[in-house]
Amino acid sequence: MPVQEAPLLSAAEFLSAMRNVPGAVSIVTTGRRPSRHGLTLTAGCSLSTEPSSVLVCVNKSAGAHDTIKNSRLFCWNILAADHSALAQKFAGQDGSKGDIRFTEGSWRELVTGAPSLIEAICSFDCCVVETHDAGSHTIFVGEVVAQATNADREPLVYVRGAFAVPRIQDPRH
Repeated sequence: MPVQEAPLLSAAEFLSAMRNVPGAVSIVTTGRRPSRHGLTLTAGCSLSTEPSSVLVCVNKSAGAHDTIKNSRLFCWNILAADHSALAQKFAGQDGSKGDIRFTEGSWRELVTGAPSLIEAICSFDCCVVETHDAGSHTIFVGEVVAQATNADREPLVYVRGAFAVPRIQDPRH
């Protein structure tokens, strides 16, 4: 029996469906003063434990894209529940770009020199080991060369067009 091809989803249908998929909110940073760049994203995840690596998907039109591509480094900062204003700033909601976005939050450098958010739930400082073209985005695979963790913080997620804080239940109860 021949397989029927399903009609392709329109971009609007796809975006509408994806709004229901919660994602951890993060800021990906790169560069050094005075040419630091960063952007808010939900398209990042762990990839491997040996070697420790993560991936982030960055829109090619983002200001940070070419800096990541050329410098071959980034820091993936996972945001806590009280970081929604910072997430909006790095999403460009206030019109800011480049280094000016770093006037809020407390930043440091780990190994690569990419900005690491001190209050982040965790930050993964990475060297790019692979890039993959994926339509409007580039997938950057980063080998983790340093990390910092604040495990006692609650995560910030994005779902249905808004920031949210998940209710985390104590597994002992």
